[in-house]
Formats: sequence, C-alpha cells, structure tokens
Amino acid sequence: MIQRVTETRSTPAALGPRRATGRGGGFRLAEGGEAQAAAAEGALPVLAAGLLAIQEGGEQDGERDRRAARRGTAMLEELAGFQADLLRGRADPDRLRRLAGLSEGEMPPDPHLAEALAAISLRAKVELARLEVRGRGA
Repeated sequence: MIQRVTETRSTPAALGPRRATGRGGGFRLAEGGEAQAAAAEGALPVLAAGLLAIQEGGEQDGERDRRAARRGTAMLEELAGFQADLLRGRADPDRLRRLAGLSEGEMPPDPHLAEALAAISLRAKVELARLEVRGRGA
C-alpha cells in the first residue's frame, strides 16, 4: 500500500546545522562544513584528471615495454645469427652494427625488462668491440 504525504511543515533537519548540546561523542557537524563541501566539489575535476593521467601513463608504459621486448627479441636474434656466423668461420660486421643500433633504444619502465635489455645490449657492445680489435690486429 502506498502512503500519501499530506503535511508540508519543516522538520528540525531542514532548519540547518546545529551544535550538539549533549555530552559524549554523538554526531556533530563541523564548523565551516559548507566551505569544506565547496572545496571538495572543486577538487573533483582535478581528481578525475589525475586518475585519467595515471591510466594513460599505464598504457604508455605498457607500450614502451612491448617495444622494448620486441627490440630485445631482435637483438637476441642478431646475436644468435652472429654466433652462427662465427661458428662458420666468418663474422658479419653489418650484423653487429645492426645489433649496436638496436641496443641504443629507450629503456622500458619495467625494471626486470630493463635489466635484461641492458645485459643483451652490453653483450652486443662487447662483441662489436672484439670484432673491431680483431680487425685492427689482422
């Protein structure tokens, strides 16, 4: 059954904030509540913008990680090709130059991936230096 509202007189809650008059830790409205509410409402757009920036940053970090992983895979393939060249008795200097170029990319935000790329890059630079020393000594 639906009840009808027939009275329209104001209630004590509609009269505005009042101070608590009793003892104890009962509910009380803080002084300046309207100013605090206005400040909180003003912060909402900033909060929303901050959340969007964090989400977009996460997507950018993920894309940087994917690019770095592809670059790491390419470096490993070039190193494997270089190893095969050495086993056949010939070294391809162009392969090492490509490898050196791949090792100069941006580092990913993921620290584990960055560490792996740094190790692969170091190995590529060592092999390039060895080839240059061999070329000068021959």
